[in-house]
Amino acid sequence: MRVLPLLVLTLSGCWAQLAVPEDLECERGPHAAVWKQVKQRFRSLLEETPGALFNPIPEEKLKTVVDETIADVKAAGGFERTSTDECGYGKLALQLLSVCLVSDPMAVAQTVQSAGESFASPVLTLLLDIPWVATALSGWPLFGLLAQVSLRKAGVLEGIVDLESIDGVNKGSVYFTAMRKAMVASDLTAMADATVKYLDNPDVAGDGGALGALTALATQAAVQSNVQERLNLINGLQEAMKKAVHNSQDLDLMLATRWPLWSLIHFTVDAISVAPPPVKA
Repeated sequence: MRVLPLLVLTLSGCWAQLAVPEDLECERGPHAAVWKQVKQRFRSLLEETPGALFNPIPEEKLKTVVDETIADVKAAGGFERTSTDECGYGKLALQLLSVCLVSDPMAVAQTVQSAGESFASPVLTLLLDIPWVATALSGWPLFGLLAQVSLRKAGVLEGIVDLESIDGVNKGSVYFTAMRKAMVASDLTAMADATVKYLDNPDVAGDGGALGALTALATQAAVQSNVQERLNLINGLQEAMKKAVHNSQDLDLMLATRWPLWSLIHFTVDAISVAPPPVKA
């Protein structure tokens, strides 16, 4: 997906108020060049893989990107002890992509918890404390990576964990069924139509609870063409996320959902990302 010209034009006059936290974009350190390449590689993976917005990227493709990234950063000296404090966001993004390769159900069920505090703390900080607009401006596709974690997590746990309880649905869930069908086809229009019908009757038993409501809000944000309304919905989504996620256990549960929540957040937030230019071969 590309930056929305109208949105960028509207935001251009207020970049100062939306300033990215100190070097969140990883452009000032001694290994900035290699981290810029990593950022573009991750963005290209998400943008150029067919169906990647709502469907898992093939494992072999993920592994290739992870292996190439580790090799490039290592060769540049980006993992040396003297570079410990450089580009924490890039290293976290690499970890997020790496956990997509974990296949053990026990580890997958507790992706965030089992990775330890050094992983959980920055993920929760970015999710709950740093404005999502600032995350977008950094260029790092945080929510696209979280969406891939979620898609793979739900796939591994299918038939092992009671995902219906996590999703707050039953087998007769009209909204959930419609959204899942639209995911397979990457049909955002169908998602928007299903959401309108859901919002006309949001209290249907077994149709999503809190996750269904969050997904409906994310869908509204994704299809919102009014710039200010889109930004308001992004802020509203983050506030709603703060009420739903308080610790790594909560986040693990949220990431196990089969609702297209994380994919929709990625689509919405990444539209205002200032992506780096393509890296020439």
